[in-house]
Amino acid sequence: MFVTVVYTLLYLFTNFCRLIGWFRWQVEGLERLPPRQAGGMVIVMNHIHWMDIPVVGTVLPLRYRLSWLAKAELFRNPLVGWFLRLMHVIPIQRGKSDAAALDAAARALRNGAVLLVFPEGHRSRTGVLQPGRGGAVRLAIQADVPIVPCAVRGTEAGLWGTLRRKPVLVQIGEPYRVASFPDGQIPADQMERLTADMMYRIASMLPAAWRGPYGDRNTLPSDERSATQPTPSAASTRHQT
Repeated sequence: MFVTVVYTLLYLFTNFCRLIGWFRWQVEGLERLPPRQAGGMVIVMNHIHWMDIPVVGTVLPLRYRLSWLAKAELFRNPLVGWFLRLMHVIPIQRGKSDAAALDAAARALRNGAVLLVFPEGHRSRTGVLQPGRGGAVRLAIQADVPIVPCAVRGTEAGLWGTLRRKPVLVQIGEPYRVASFPDGQIPADQMERLTADMMYRIASMLPAAWRGPYGDRNTLPSDERSATQPTPSAASTRHQT
């Protein structure tokens, strides 16, 4: 209960700042979000600044409360670690395979979590996309949840930019699912294709100069979508009912 109250108060404060025009944070594509009652989802997004997290957490509806992965070093401070765990943050060892963290993330997804993942693995100081990693794809397959590609622009100046009322835009793309593999093992070439497909979906919502190695989708093999399929959005579900 305490955790919910703290998160809700922070959410109300940041949205009040948006309402009065102090925080110029905007979002496009909310209608594409999968229905919340359908369960967990992995949100994948480019990463520019630590402000990306509070921005996304603010512009999404409160029922889409975020969880996310953060480097384990942040948890060494007892107070910071306590607060991060209250916020449903999962510690992960960067630069190595952290099976325990990934298992914890998959359990959270199965329990209905909305997990924010930055597939680049670190911040891009320039805003240009860096090569992606496949952890988000593995998690989505393991937990059998959709992937929601998103893109953020305008957080380059961090908190100072927000205080100076610099506009920030979050765009939400079409959610999709990745089919599971019969033996549970993803061949390396398929993982490469699925990771590239995910990154191209993010890149398509960014300015051409920011797309980095994902500027030309024609370089992806024609069978890139063979293991992916669209997933219903909240808007389409409401329409069907």
